[in-house]
Amino acid sequence: MTTTRWLCVAVMVAVLGGCGDDDDDGGARPDSGSSGVDASTLPDGATPPPTDGGGGTTDACVPMIEICGDRIDQNCNGRDQACGDNDGDGIEACRAGDDLTRCDCDDSRADVYPPFNGLPGAPELCDGVDNDCNGRIDESAECCDGCASLDNRRRADWCNLDGVCDCSTAPGVGPCPAGQTCCAVGCVDTQTSFDHCGACNTRCTTGADRCVGGDCRCGANAACDFVYTCSSGSCN
Repeated sequence: MTTTRWLCVAVMVAVLGGCGDDDDDGGARPDSGSSGVDASTLPDGATPPPTDGGGGTTDACVPMIEICGDRIDQNCNGRDQACGDNDGDGIEACRAGDDLTRCDCDDSRADVYPPFNGLPGAPELCDGVDNDCNGRIDESAECCDGCASLDNRRRADWCNLDGVCDCSTAPGVGPCPAGQTCCAVGCVDTQTSFDHCGACNTRCTTGADRCVGGDCRCGANAACDFVYTCSSGSCN
């Protein structure tokens, strides 16, 4: 039995590099600077992340809630949990201290994400959730009470912080005039606009030369087939 015990100690010395107790915790936890992971199991050149440092007068790792992406091993499992994109919406999950309007404030729902690389955030749905991660819930014109009296809620895109129905891309405060739609460029008549024909950002092709009643047309006729170009009201 004694021989076996000393053999075990010798193996521990060889693997761990000694039996010291740098953090004075009686050996109950890995010593200061260690994450409790055998470095030989890590990829070449890799080192375990630092631990949370513990509490009291020792450096023992005290299990806590893991915070992803901060390069700290809070839960003492020897690794930091990476912040990923669990819901597949293309936006990384929020980390501790992140501005919640610039990261995925709910990485479990694909219909929740903020604006990213010039793209708009998720459409604000009337679902009691902050879909676009801007810190407000159901503020879109389709949802907010301030826009309920509009004949067409597309005249606005949201209720501002004061609860006033507004087209945020148009100067001034308030919805667009009757017959116009609130688009990214401001108030637009989608019945006649060549660049927003029938809906915002729906531009007519070269097979048309005008927008009439929300339809792209070539002169008085329907738009040309895609192999033709509309010129002076005729398909060529």
